[in-house]
Amino acid sequence: MEDIDVIDKVSLISKKDNLNDLEKSLLMEGFKINTVLEENFSSLSFVTENPDPIEIAINFKDNSLYRVSYWDGYGVTEFYDYSQLNKAYKKFIKFVSKAKSNIDKFGLK
Repeated sequence: MEDIDVIDKVSLISKKDNLNDLEKSLLMEGFKINTVLEENFSSLSFVTENPDPIEIAINFKDNSLYRVSYWDGYGVTEFYDYSQLNKAYKKFIKFVSKAKSNIDKFGLK
């Protein structure tokens, strides 16, 4: 993954290639996912038997703030705010790894 040195507002749709590569990688590992790519919002949700699946998102907020959120599908929500997209994207990737681990650990596929 490329390092994104961006401080000002950047359209998350421009990161489509990175998210597409991530999606392909997850599909090759056997995970089914849905992605949403909009101008100020990108999300990835894992398709599981849970009707409210694990979801990881990056949302652009006012004042050059990126919020990365993680929903585990059961009741735990985490979110972190970053002023730089590259740091937000790194947290996004960490949340994807966490989700994969939880799905493997608890058999949620």
